[in-house]
Amino acid sequence: MQVISLLRISTPRFEPPKAYAVAALAVAVATIPQLVLAHWVPSLPYMVFFPTVILVTFFCGSVGALLATILSVLSAWIFILPHELTDFTVMRTLLFCAGGLGVSAVSAVMHAVIAKLSALNETLRLSEEKFRGLLESAPDAMIITDMDGKIMLVNVQAEALFGCPRTELLGRPITMLIPEHSRETYKTELACFLRGSVGPANPVSSFYARRQSGKDFPVELNFGRLETETGSLVSNAVRDITARRQIEARLAEASKAKSEFLARMSHELRTPLNAIIGFSELIRDAVIAPIDARYREYGGDIHNAGRHLLNIVNDILDIAKIEDGRLELREEIISIADSVEACRRVVAVMADAAAVTLTTESASSLPRIRCDQMRFRQILLNLMSNAVKFTPAGGEVKVYASIDAEGVIVAVTDTGIGMHPEQIAIALEPFRQIEGPMSRRFDGTGLGLPLAKALVELHGGRLQIDSVPDQGTTVRIILPRERLLEEAA
Repeated sequence: MQVISLLRISTPRFEPPKAYAVAALAVAVATIPQLVLAHWVPSLPYMVFFPTVILVTFFCGSVGALLATILSVLSAWIFILPHELTDFTVMRTLLFCAGGLGVSAVSAVMHAVIAKLSALNETLRLSEEKFRGLLESAPDAMIITDMDGKIMLVNVQAEALFGCPRTELLGRPITMLIPEHSRETYKTELACFLRGSVGPANPVSSFYARRQSGKDFPVELNFGRLETETGSLVSNAVRDITARRQIEARLAEASKAKSEFLARMSHELRTPLNAIIGFSELIRDAVIAPIDARYREYGGDIHNAGRHLLNIVNDILDIAKIEDGRLELREEIISIADSVEACRRVVAVMADAAAVTLTTESASSLPRIRCDQMRFRQILLNLMSNAVKFTPAGGEVKVYASIDAEGVIVAVTDTGIGMHPEQIAIALEPFRQIEGPMSRRFDGTGLGLPLAKALVELHGGRLQIDSVPDQGTTVRIILPRERLLEEAA
């Protein structure tokens, strides 16, 4: 391209009408030496004219070459060749015309090809500048490699992140930026991405990179694929997550400290509560001596408040243990129907006071299951008491137990206030309650549903909620078939 540019084929020095004048002048100048040579070599009447046509082509393009060819023929026939037509003169003239026209045609073709190549090069240059602009403006460190892992492009963020100039990165394998203990992880994740097993939106975070100083640091990596005319490239978007890991570590430490604090405080909280509950029972039941009915009522109030507070403390401690992974199940073989009936008797008092009908129904010949009986009943009590609490007077709560292909199903259905889908998500978050006129009538910590869900999942099951506002809610406990005694056997 440099030679072509130097010869000015793509951009002639002279354009019409100057090109016509230059062509005519060149032929006129060439006529003089051709006249001299004609005396010595009469068989070559166009020996000087032909190089002149080629020279004019370089300076004036194909149009100038065509004009120079015509003028050369005229000059030769006027000043050099004999005026009578002979085979000799005609043959040489035709050969010269063919050569001149060929040079003109080649010049025109080369001009068109070079113009097209120039346009393509300009388009490529603009595309490359745009791509580099996007690459440099990316917030993450970007490393572009070929399919063999050789670094082809990097942006300024990559230079800053790894502390290495791009001149030392280009052409090197990307594994130079990855410590040995993470290289297999990188290769595995890259292979999964190229196979399509992992999408470009799925970042890889269990991974480390290495700075030029030799210090390793955690990163989040996103792969991308670029298709070019020369083949496929892989983009590696690298983000330093050191600060995020530090925050996560501090949060984990804070959560652990909270759980340890609650565990230590459990004795301190439960001991006085048990004393309050015990002495309030003595007052309520007049164990020592008869007392005024009002004091017995006060004793009952103290007893109920103490029980309520103890339940709250127990729920908070259970949530803390589950979050910390310290709540262990004490599994045994139990009867589903017996557990449902036992919980019904406990909640029946609450249902009668709220004028809500509470019924239970179980499929015939339910097999026994393997689970933590206390926690299973805790789940049922939370769901049944919640259903009663949010069902208006005259409503109904029904508990149904069965076995299906999924496993053990215990459904608690009510005709209460119901929930919107977005409210269900709120209700499943610890310490959150749904805002609304009905919900404000009841006390609570918002731990019932989250604790039930966590305990079900601890058993390997799941909690499913279907609800329609003003029509009611159905909460299903679904435990895996592996917990059925007959399946385990």
